[in-house]
Amino acid sequence: MSKEDFPMAHAGMATEVELQEKYYKQGKVFILQIESTLRCGQLCNYCYADSKPLSSEGLSSVKIKEILDSAVCMDIKMIDWLGGDPLLRADWYDLCKYASKIGLINNIWTSGIPLANMEIARKAVEVSKDGFISTHLDTLDPDIYEQLHGGINSSNNIRLILKGIKNAIVAGKSPQSMVNCITYTTPLADGDAKAMISYMQEKFGIKTCLTLFNPVIHRNVDSSWEPTIEQIKDAFEHRDAINYPDDPSCGAMDVSKFYCATSICVKADGWIVPCSVITTKEFGNVLDEKLETLIERNKRRLIFLDFRDSENLPGNCSHCENNSYCFGCRSSAFYYEGDIMASDPKCYQFKSDKLKEM
Repeated sequence: MSKEDFPMAHAGMATEVELQEKYYKQGKVFILQIESTLRCGQLCNYCYADSKPLSSEGLSSVKIKEILDSAVCMDIKMIDWLGGDPLLRADWYDLCKYASKIGLINNIWTSGIPLANMEIARKAVEVSKDGFISTHLDTLDPDIYEQLHGGINSSNNIRLILKGIKNAIVAGKSPQSMVNCITYTTPLADGDAKAMISYMQEKFGIKTCLTLFNPVIHRNVDSSWEPTIEQIKDAFEHRDAINYPDDPSCGAMDVSKFYCATSICVKADGWIVPCSVITTKEFGNVLDEKLETLIERNKRRLIFLDFRDSENLPGNCSHCENNSYCFGCRSSAFYYEGDIMASDPKCYQFKSDKLKEM
């Protein structure tokens, strides 16, 4: 297949990647992420949101519809429905239908387990027309899955997620408009992550969103789960070779800079953040002020406007061969360096200014 056959080319996590790049150049928000619920049944030990089956439902339906209306006013094109698992929210279908009705494209980030119900899969495919569906399966090995998920329904959950992927495809979802997420931990570093990347591409034609485990975020998990720089390089270079063999790398990021710098997230408690895994109150709360006001006031740091000029990038990033797609993971910068605009110490291409000068 050619690149044109893959609408989510190069980890853009959007079906309209050319339009997304235009938004990047214009300094506009393209995707609004909404953490619509914290409920999830997969019980990942490394979950940054500590999602459980009975976690908070999130913002009210009235508030979410108000946020969707604001998104239309700001010419935002897509909604990423996040969790937890957004398909566990009681009114998920109605909210997605409302978003579609007012002209927004829905992207659904689910564990994949609810898609095992064919009716849910059909509805998810229906409302994600022109968008994508993301699932989350780290491994096909029940023992490793049990280690990552606390031993809860390990083999059964693997079966349900695979069934959900097949259901979505049968219901009409193009595999090229799907993605599977892997949280990269040391239990996967001996080859399982690479095997899953290859499996999803070869079996289904589905790309991988490879998210780096961060012990600063996942405080409840042994820090030994943090991969080394060599392991990070090994896995992310494999992702590039399998999913994007003809393109520059986006380094140790799970998405390109065009996604990161055109997306913002509304957390389940209303706080605005530049990335769903970043926890900060710097940018304000939609329960206190309108979304438009918060974005306009905080736009420069919220969507990294200064990074449009590669000379403003930290360390050797400004001269890196991959900076056409990459500017380092902003969540790694935030948690390891204390600033979303700092360098990404987990990038295997990164060199500090001091080392570069030496």
